[in-house]
Order: sequence, then structure tokens, then C-alpha cells
Amino acid sequence: MDTDDLNVTNANYERVIAVMNKFLTERYKDLCACPRCLCDIAAIALNYLPPHYIVETPAGKEHGSPWVMVETAVTEAIDRVIEHPNHPRSGSQIRPTDQHRSGSFMS
Repeated sequence: MDTDDLNVTNANYERVIAVMNKFLTERYKDLCACPRCLCDIAAIALNYLPPHYIVETPAGKEHGSPWVMVETAVTEAIDRVIEHPNHPRSGSQIRPTDQHRSGSFMS
């Protein structure tokens, strides 16, 4: 069996990164964007979401969790990192004034 053209990945990873990029440029412009904070946001969001492993082939790939789940997980992860960063706070870590939250599911 030739597996050179096959790749197993967690489809939710790509979705989390896409939503993070969108939210950090649109809603959370003043959030600390250091590598540690970005990795913390991704890790927290991915730990909430169920893994959705897919096999990528040259013909295409499957999709991950519904977008609304990913958006909610990323929003909650950003809020947790803002509240408890893994480094000293700076003046740039300000909560957005327009929060689109559907409720908290992460503790």
C-alpha cells in the first residue's frame, strides 16, 4: 500500500487556526499575540473540541466539527487567556467591547 499521498490530521486544528486568525484581526485586535498566548488559545480550544481525524488524499478531505462549535471554543479560549495569561499582563490585553458569546462552557 502506497501511503505517500495520504495524511491523517485532526480537521478541527485547521478550523481552530482559521477562526483564531479571523477573531484576532476582527474582534480582538488588542489581544497579546505572542507565540505563547496564541498556542495557549489553540490548545484550550482544541482540548474542548472532540478530535475529528480525517485522511487527506489528493482528491480532497473531510471536514471537522461544526463552525459554531469551533467559534465558541475559540472565543472561550481567548477569554481564558485574557483572564489568565501565562506571562505578566501588558496594557495591550484588553477585552473587546463587542463580545459575541453564547454562554460559557469552559471552566
